[in-house]
Amino acid sequence: MTTLNVRIDEKVKEKAMAILATRGLNLSTGINVFLRQVIEEKGLPFIPGDSSLLRKKYDIEVALAKKGKTYKSAQSLIKAALK
Repeated sequence: MTTLNVRIDEKVKEKAMAILATRGLNLSTGINVFLRQVIEEKGLPFIPGDSSLLRKKYDIEVALAKKGKTYKSAQSLIKAALK
């Protein structure tokens, strides 16, 4: 384990802490999760900028996924996948 010192605007820190707290996380854990996602994604785990653009892309992907075939059981899914 190591210690990371960061300078950040106090209001940004307070807002982030409040949001993370609603999810049961403290700031240290939130930053740790972020850094692990950076490693996993090999870059930022989001696209900086207009979040409405990201939301539209997500909504389109969800709509397309809902049009896919559904299965009543895991067995029927596996059977179809093995065909």
